[in-house]
Amino acid sequence: MFPTKIEELIQGINLKELVDFHVSGDKVFSVENKYILKISDNTKRLEKEYQKDKWINKYIPSPKPILFTIENNKGYYLREYLVGENLCADKYLSNPELLINLLVEAMEILHKTKVIEDKYIIDNEYKTLIHGDFCLPNILVKDDKVAGFIDLGDSGIGDPWRDYAWCIWSLEYNLKSTNYTPLLLKKLNITFDKEKYKRYINL
Repeated sequence: MFPTKIEELIQGINLKELVDFHVSGDKVFSVENKYILKISDNTKRLEKEYQKDKWINKYIPSPKPILFTIENNKGYYLREYLVGENLCADKYLSNPELLINLLVEAMEILHKTKVIEDKYIIDNEYKTLIHGDFCLPNILVKDDKVAGFIDLGDSGIGDPWRDYAWCIWSLEYNLKSTNYTPLLLKKLNITFDKEKYKRYINL
């Protein structure tokens, strides 16, 4: 069913397909609480995620990559399972203030991390480590503390407003309301930048 290298690692372990929060078209499987397996027709994008995970795992809590391979024009990426629930869980969506505090905590972890490598620079004007797709499903929490980050294929060194924009968009999209955006901006200690928001959300 899967490439031999992957079959050898997951043999005898139960697989469960994950269908929530995936807009890429990839197939994603949980291999109990040990691995996550992604399968994609977009082999270049999936390999980029694998390479980014290898790089960023040295700096922030994120999945350890196990292997990437291509077979029959499909990419297969096996990474470790990162324990935690994402911020789209009902317990967070029903408590917007806690949700916002966790978003701010996650943002600070990323943006205050010092990266010493001259690698994956998105914008030469900045020195900030960014997620690149800072949305609620990509932030994992355990015991009401940020446990780590996933889906880091767009991460790199760049403008922090790329993360702010997606954070604002994701908060409003998941809460189906703009009522909490002022609190988020206040907690982040930023002023809304309409031009950058539109640029990064591609409006």
